[in-house]
Amino acid sequence: MYEAHFGLDRPPFGETVSPSAYVAAPSRDAVLRRLRYALEHGQGPAVLFGPPGSGKTLLARKLASELRGPAVHVTFPALSAAELVAYLAEEFGGLTSVPSSLNGALRHLRDQLAALVARGERPLLIVDEAHLIDEVATFEALRLLLNFATAGPPDLSLLFVGSAEVLLELPAGLAGRLAARCLLGPLTEAESSTYVIGRLTAAGSQTPLFTRDALSALHNAADGLPRRLNHLADLALLIAYAQDHPIAEERDVTIAAREFDRDVAA
Repeated sequence: MYEAHFGLDRPPFGETVSPSAYVAAPSRDAVLRRLRYALEHGQGPAVLFGPPGSGKTLLARKLASELRGPAVHVTFPALSAAELVAYLAEEFGGLTSVPSSLNGALRHLRDQLAALVARGERPLLIVDEAHLIDEVATFEALRLLLNFATAGPPDLSLLFVGSAEVLLELPAGLAGRLAARCLLGPLTEAESSTYVIGRLTAAGSQTPLFTRDALSALHNAADGLPRRLNHLADLALLIAYAQDHPIAEERDVTIAAREFDRDVAA
């Protein structure tokens, strides 16, 4: 609605987990490097955890785009062990139908992973919302998949993504093999400003659309969480547009935060 008013090509703060929406920041880049090193070198599974809205899924997809090989992103992990193995056999194997037995699916998945590794690729499995796994057998199946090893390290790289609870729920057999435990916390104030400006620039912004005080207010109101920054920045621009302002000011952010909190509480 406000894009033409502010000279933008498209909405700047739409929710997205596309790697193209990633805005580099020191805290995010550090986590990305740590996870990439652990997974590229086959050191074992890794965990990316943090509060809701901190950008975990986006960072996981950014990581997948940088690694060599196919990535399967499981977004609903509350599956039985048999369902999970069948799903992975289909996704990594490109089959339209999966062997009916668990053993058949496991054999197919093992062979497909080995073929990918032989071509110099490193298959990646991202288990999102991993704290929702409620069956020990599902965790055990994931652990056993790490035993598929063609030439030393596991053929499958495994990344768990979720809230901090996932660290408490991982069975000892998996927790003891973790190569990285990475917390994705809130952005710093400087990073929040960089994030907002980066999203605006990607949408075609040629001039500043938030005053410095407005950017500071955005960070404080959003607690440095990217998802909340998206909502508040979008609403603040809408409020500025409705008042025919050329730029969003601190008072626009204050109104946006008040309205957003009221909507969430309703």
